[in-house]
Order: sequence, then structure tokens, then C-alpha cells
Amino acid sequence: MKKILLLLILPVLTFLLLSGCGSKQIANVHGIPITQAELERQKVFLKESFKNVSDNELTEIALENLKAKKAVEYQAQKEGITVTEEELNKAWQNIKDKTKLTKQDLKDILLSDKLFNKYTKNITVDPGEIKNFYESHKDYYTTVKVYEISVRDKDTADTVYQKLKGGEDFSKLFEQYSIDRISGNGGFMGDIPVSQKFFGVFLKPNTVYAPIPVNNDGYIILKTAEQTIKPFDEVKDGIELYLLNQKKLEFYHEKIKEWEGEGK
Repeated sequence: MKKILLLLILPVLTFLLLSGCGSKQIANVHGIPITQAELERQKVFLKESFKNVSDNELTEIALENLKAKKAVEYQAQKEGITVTEEELNKAWQNIKDKTKLTKQDLKDILLSDKLFNKYTKNITVDPGEIKNFYESHKDYYTTVKVYEISVRDKDTADTVYQKLKGGEDFSKLFEQYSIDRISGNGGFMGDIPVSQKFFGVFLKPNTVYAPIPVNNDGYIILKTAEQTIKPFDEVKDGIELYLLNQKKLEFYHEKIKEWEGEGK
């Protein structure tokens, strides 16, 4: 549920935070009601993003989101934090043609942003955390150069594969056999991260891979060259930003859970 609750603070929210419409109250957070109508309407919207979950799971997700919204509303009221019409109108002008959110939804998000900024402004990331993340996730920053030869049938693919394994020149085989030479890049597909599967395989440097069928439209033979690891100094700022955001989101999530239960 954490990942759903945390979305309260993001302007690119993918679900609607709906207000009650006078139907049966099914829950409340510090006297702020959650109605059956709110729940059902939110479930309808969430179903777009959670197509493979059961109705019970969807109900739970929707209810958790509504509780989090009400907790934020409660805490903002308690602290006298508000969103002015000027702030709302300025933000609305920037997104009104690009979103399914209503103006009230946006107001809820801006209110949550204010609480988020207040409670997370002093959170920092230690330099040691950044270095440790880099060392333990080097595959995120490692790429290999990948080349491919495309052919129409399995027999040709096997022939090309065996020739590459035998050490024959890739460029010559590419010119001789590949049916995909439109780009004129000699079969180069780019610098591909080793942390993700590429055509179903995890890539290693200086390797020739057995023919891979592609959508019943032929085969490709992949060949990799050297790998490159981005130096720490080049990626440390991005790592710091990622870790800082994670720490802030986790902290804010815990605060929302506190606000939900406060005074009970």
C-alpha cells in the first residue's frame, strides 16, 4: 500500500481523490467522513491502473488512498495550512489542458505538497550512502555495446551464429547476410544497460548469442563488445537525488499513517 499512499504528494497523480456525495458513510478519519460513493468512484478510476487485482484488493487500495487523503486534510486543518485561490488558479492554468484531475483534486495535491515540504525539508543523504549505493548497484551504470544481424530463417541464423563464434569478421557478415541495413550503422544497436534483459537475455561483454526469434518475422543474432561503467563522479548527483526522494517519501508515508491514527 505504501506506493499508493505516497502518490498523494505527486502532481502527476494517476487517480482521482474524490469528495463525498452524501451517500452512506463507511469510515472516517478524525470525523472527516469517507462515503461508499467516494469509494466506488475511486475504484472505477483505479481499475484502469490495477487491471489484474481482485475486487477486494482494489477496494482495499481505494480505501487506503481515501484514508490518506483525509489524514492529510485533517493535519492541514489542525496546523492551519491552506491553499489560497491564487495558488490554486496559478497551478490550474499550467495543467488544466493536460490532466484528468479536477480543480479540487489539484487543491488536495497542493495541500499535501505543503505538508510534505514542511516535514521533509531537513532530511538529507549522507555521502557514504551515495557511495554504498553506487558500489552495490554498479550494474545500473554498466552498459555494453550491442550489434545485431537480422535474417529471415533459422538456417541462415545458425550459419551466421557459427561463423561469428568461429571468429569471422562481424562487419563482413553483416553486409553479407543482414536484411536490416536501412540505418547504415553497421548493425550497432546502442549502449545497452546490463541490468535489464535485452531480447530476453542479460548481456555480457564480448559475447555472441544464439539466434533469437523476433515476432515470427525472422531471427536476430546479437554480438556484444566492450562494457563501460559510468564513473562515480558522473552519477553521484543522480544517486543523491534518488536516495533523497526515497527517504522523504518513506518519512512522509509514516507521517500520514501517524496522522490517520492520531487521537484514537
